[in-house]
Amino acid sequence: EATTFRQLLVARGAQGAASAAVMCGGLSLIAETHPPDVRGAAMGLAQTGLAFGLLCGPLIGGLLFQRLGRKRTFRLAAGILMANAAGMVGLMGLAPPERTAEERKRERGETVTEDDASLVASSKRLLSNRDILAVTASTLVVHAVVGVIKPISQVVLDAEFGMTMVKRSFVISIATVAYFITAPFSGWLSDRVSRPRLVALSLVLMSGSSAFFALRHLGIWAFYTCVALLGVALGVQKSSSQSLLADLVDKHELGEYSMAYALSDVADSVGLIIGPVVGLWLGQVFSHSVGVLAMGALCLLLAPVVLSIK
Repeated sequence: EATTFRQLLVARGAQGAASAAVMCGGLSLIAETHPPDVRGAAMGLAQTGLAFGLLCGPLIGGLLFQRLGRKRTFRLAAGILMANAAGMVGLMGLAPPERTAEERKRERGETVTEDDASLVASSKRLLSNRDILAVTASTLVVHAVVGVIKPISQVVLDAEFGMTMVKRSFVISIATVAYFITAPFSGWLSDRVSRPRLVALSLVLMSGSSAFFALRHLGIWAFYTCVALLGVALGVQKSSSQSLLADLVDKHELGEYSMAYALSDVADSVGLIIGPVVGLWLGQVFSHSVGVLAMGALCLLLAPVVLSIK
């Protein structure tokens, strides 16, 4: 129902805040209700649902927009969101409350200090933990690559390959399909192999995606490979890193899962801001390939750091 830019800005801000709250709360609920040996599969399934929405949302929304018009489409979307919110409230009533670090200590019969119960102290432990920061940094750099490739792709596909907007949309959707396919498998795999290795693998795949972007002069196949690798890397990183964060919270007794996922969500957003700003600036000064390769190089440099997590 927005009629001015300010109203639209406020509405988009509310959407972002709601998305962050749902993701942090949802992932925390999964971590709390699933033991480590099956947690990866649950995280992968959650990411599959997200990918399915990203894949079908634009298509269904476009059809509804064409048939019903803008206002009716958004009213229908608002109704679906309200029904979803009601369902989530009901689910929260059935789910057990998230246990804090001090509650876990009490369950083991250990002494709880004032620092254990302090939100500030818990936050400091989280932000000073090298492993948590490494996993969070992996989220940041992966989304930095996504953030720079996404806008540049539109320019490149138009200027260098002469693709129409419809064809460009189909090419970009390759990443979403790859994400949709990879997320559940990588989640299942993270319950069976080292999660730090999978996160490191996602960083290597993302750097490979940036390399194929630079090789697009060899043909459109290189660009297709770039986009496909981007989706695969994103699916592997999200499923495995979220399970790994929960493992680290348990191992180091760092507090609530929600705080770790909130930090990861912030890193996600910062990456999507830094990637386009730095990458596009480098692209203007040098070339599009330099901007993308610079973000990909950060992924490659961070991979050994993540691999060292025990």
